[in-house]
Amino acid sequence: MAEEQAGGTARLQDVLRASLTEQESAPGGPDRAGPAGRGPVALASPASLEISDRSGALPATPQDIARLRDEVSDDIVAADDQEPLPNEAVRRERARSLVAQRVSRWAVERARHHTALAQAQVDTLCRAVYDALFHAGPLQKYLDDPLVENVIVLGDDVQVDYVNRATEKVPRVAESDEELVALINRLASNSGHRERRLSTSTPMVSFRLPDGSRAEATILSPHPFLGVRRHGVVDSALEQLQEWGTLSPALTAFLHALVLARKNVLISGDMGTGKTSLLRALAKKIPAEERVVVLESDRELHLSRYREGAQFIELEARESNGELVDGRAVGQVTVEDMFPHALRMLSTRVLVGEVRDREAIALLQAMSAGGAGSLCTLHAAYPRLVLPRLVTLCRGMHRDDVHELVGTAINFIVYLRQINQTRQGGRRHRFVHQVLEVQPGEHGRPALQQVFGPAGTDPRAVPQLVPSSIGELEELAGFDRRWLTVPHYGAWPAPLDLIAKESGAA
Repeated sequence: MAEEQAGGTARLQDVLRASLTEQESAPGGPDRAGPAGRGPVALASPASLEISDRSGALPATPQDIARLRDEVSDDIVAADDQEPLPNEAVRRERARSLVAQRVSRWAVERARHHTALAQAQVDTLCRAVYDALFHAGPLQKYLDDPLVENVIVLGDDVQVDYVNRATEKVPRVAESDEELVALINRLASNSGHRERRLSTSTPMVSFRLPDGSRAEATILSPHPFLGVRRHGVVDSALEQLQEWGTLSPALTAFLHALVLARKNVLISGDMGTGKTSLLRALAKKIPAEERVVVLESDRELHLSRYREGAQFIELEARESNGELVDGRAVGQVTVEDMFPHALRMLSTRVLVGEVRDREAIALLQAMSAGGAGSLCTLHAAYPRLVLPRLVTLCRGMHRDDVHELVGTAINFIVYLRQINQTRQGGRRHRFVHQVLEVQPGEHGRPALQQVFGPAGTDPRAVPQLVPSSIGELEELAGFDRRWLTVPHYGAWPAPLDLIAKESGAA
């Protein structure tokens, strides 16, 4: 096999050298610039390649890449049958070799009738075929870019959100709606969610990609939709969030103390404000002797990778296979279903990645009944919408009962905010905007006290008052109240770096 690969590569290099000698003396013409002289044509599915060099745009069609992918897949199956390998890492290395062989043969055959490919193009084609087999195919280059936050696909309309610049439209990732649905289902299958497939019986699916990104897809829209949300700070800690400007030193110390004092904390904010990142960072501060059950609809926290702190037992919800028996979706396991079992798994705390349905009742009841130290996130556009959101999620309970339950269950609400200035040439700023202490109030309605909040024109949270539980924080966590009482201790180390609006701008 190795000799065959070496021979194919040598023949390919001979053809390439001869071809490149001709190209260097040939002037560029309109035919090299693509249609209407607009420059190299960006390919779409399944590699969405935009690579060009001295030999022009990569002349591999989506059908070529799909065919190479299928041929290599057959080669891998045959090789595994003939010589099984001990682990996945070795299998991937052999797969790379098989990809190189197939691409080399294809390039040599193509060079007999067309301009030969440069080595950079051959390498790019190898990566495209490999990504189509094992990664996210045409989306992989965006997932590999640390500055990409989200990828949104609606049919042939593809947009990419960046951390430090405005949203951009990019070439399509599929030639047709059918190809896009096939890509989505292949991504779901490769991620381990084989029961999550887009079809007429299951027109909406959620799954995670191998890098931890969260994907949401549906065929209920006029064209298939796929939204990929990146998690660029999977290994974040409180100290890193402080460096990035999400927390001040005072907030870092205070939130750390809440965890050590086993306070129940709800993290809220709008979409993309960093709720999951903050929850992950707080969870890493749980002492090593504790055992924590983590409940998620889609695994995003990845706390089991963290070996230096508490023991994390991560449970993930499961979609049904589309069948119904006695009105119940077969195979479906929700966060609400897992909650009673989580309370019997000898855990010291329960974390819920995101409260989004009726599991809110079980969570609040567990917090109220002594489940100290629980952490969760909740989507809310404004701090004062947290309570109405919980009332909505606790379907079947009277509003007054929910209010009373919240007042005895939740100790603190941490609200995050985002200011997006990428359109003005700036970046996204994420920071804690408010920290509210929750206590039972009059007539059963919880009372909210602002411990941290904005002051003046700066929207970031600074100390406003000392919480009623300050004695517990000092005794159980060693918190120093001077973080809250001495102004310069509670201040942010630097001004918020916002781009000022031009005078007269709307």
